[in-house]
Amino acid sequence: MLTFLHISDTHISVDSRTGSHALFAAAPHPNRCAEALVEAIRQLPFPIDFILHTGDVCADPLRENYRLALEILGRLEQPLIFLPGNHDSLELMRDILSEGERRRVMGDGHIAIKGYHLLTIDGSGADNPLAPTLSEAQIEGFAAAASRTEDEPMLAAAHYPFIRTGVPWIDDESRVQNGERIHAILARHCPRVAGVFFGHVHQAAVSVCDGITYACCPSAWSNFAGYPGMRSAEADVGTPSGFNLVMIREKRSFIRRMFLTARDFS
Repeated sequence: MLTFLHISDTHISVDSRTGSHALFAAAPHPNRCAEALVEAIRQLPFPIDFILHTGDVCADPLRENYRLALEILGRLEQPLIFLPGNHDSLELMRDILSEGERRRVMGDGHIAIKGYHLLTIDGSGADNPLAPTLSEAQIEGFAAAASRTEDEPMLAAAHYPFIRTGVPWIDDESRVQNGERIHAILARHCPRVAGVFFGHVHQAAVSVCDGITYACCPSAWSNFAGYPGMRSAEADVGTPSGFNLVMIREKRSFIRRMFLTARDFS
């Protein structure tokens, strides 16, 4: 039994101009959203095993941004697991955000939590930070980690989606370009895979492929639209910022979108 929160794409920044691009014009500054997110989580009336942050913790990989991220996200009482996104620096995250089991920063890795195995893979330092291609070493390492989990249940997490969605801007410009190879590894272990969790594309979306559930949470800051034939990202002003509640019970996974409301920003 496992209960955790999935958050992503907070884009915290000391720069007051962050988000001035037209794509984010309707959203508040990301720091306001991150602070509202933290307060909403602190008020939840049920226990959480951990919080998974799937990347783009900060808008730019600057030491002062991570210090601010620590100030804001450090108010959360639950253990935090961070993955780097294309806007992040894994080195700075480890230097500033890590604190034992309270805050763990993962690259390509594997940790055990309450009888579940969490496998993570980092595409942020690859050839194309928006749509990376994983190295052979990364793929082989992921396969080896999946095999080592034996018969126990596992989760996988990354900043980027692995499988195709039918939305061109996601598939061609915002996805792990050889993600099918990671999916093939997961498919070999399908009965044990409780879910795959990612961010990057700023939208609440769930896909199922070969029996494996892939879940993206809404951005904590702003969201993008996605529909067939869409070749460039557009703001989804109708979807508020938020996070996902994930409940895993034996072989069942329940994922609920939790959206922030206007009162969260008051």
